[in-house]
Amino acid sequence: MPIIMVTCPKCGHKFVVKVPRERRKGMGAHYADRIRKLSPLHREILKILWEHGALPKRKIQGYLFEQGIRVSGNSLSGRLSELAGMGYIECEWSEVAIWDRDKMMYRFRKTPVWYLTSKGRRYVKEEILRRP
Repeated sequence: MPIIMVTCPKCGHKFVVKVPRERRKGMGAHYADRIRKLSPLHREILKILWEHGALPKRKIQGYLFEQGIRVSGNSLSGRLSELAGMGYIECEWSEVAIWDRDKMMYRFRKTPVWYLTSKGRRYVKEEILRRP
């Protein structure tokens, strides 16, 4: 949780307040700004998105498996979320369908796809493709 220093407008007393961070799904991991070095799995995900374009999570997992990298769905979701939090990739939801009209519940009809942002493309060009 982020910590904010607050000053009381009446007495001038300063104190610290912890503010919960609210992020909607697909915005990325809230701790991504503290990641200093990408893991080999992060780098492989970026390379796959560079080579194949926008892909759903399942396809990314398949390409990793073809390279001999076995990763669980939860672990892959975490790495995608971290990359999204760093601004290297984004998630796009295609279609929304109404699930229950009485309760006004919605579900995504199509699988979300992940793609490189301009920052991610720049990182791949400068850091991943130049190094063997």
